[in-house]
Amino acid sequence: MVELSGTYQVPAAREAVYAALQDPEVLRRCIEGCDQLTETEPGVYDAQLRLGLGAIRGRYTGRARLRDAHLPESFTLAVEGKGPGGHVRGDARLVLADAGIGTSIACHATGDVAGALAAVGSRLIQAAAARLMERFFSTLAEILSRPAASGD
Repeated sequence: MVELSGTYQVPAAREAVYAALQDPEVLRRCIEGCDQLTETEPGVYDAQLRLGLGAIRGRYTGRARLRDAHLPESFTLAVEGKGPGGHVRGDARLVLADAGIGTSIACHATGDVAGALAAVGSRLIQAAAARLMERFFSTLAEILSRPAASGD
């Protein structure tokens, strides 16, 4: 079992952050290695990613489903995916709060990994997952800090 928690600051209003966290194009740009992200029905996203952990590299397919949504305060994202290195299943709970001129996002995620990925070792998986989560939120902050007129 992998467990991660972190709090991230985003320089945008809570409503804008919440909306961005539901926008497939914003999410695709924030998820490292994500080639495609499509909302197949409200709150359900299918993804195709290129990931590598040690010698295990390849294309993964996955699905994320929004649960327990309380606009614009919180939601849970249930994810599952599979690829050549095995499969992963997990949940991430995000809680958004006003923080000065921006938004604070508290994220608590848990997940299980099976297959060859699990053989890599929990320390390596934990470190890689923490790095991906940090990059996700820093990219989100970068996207939301740009002026709307920048043509993004």
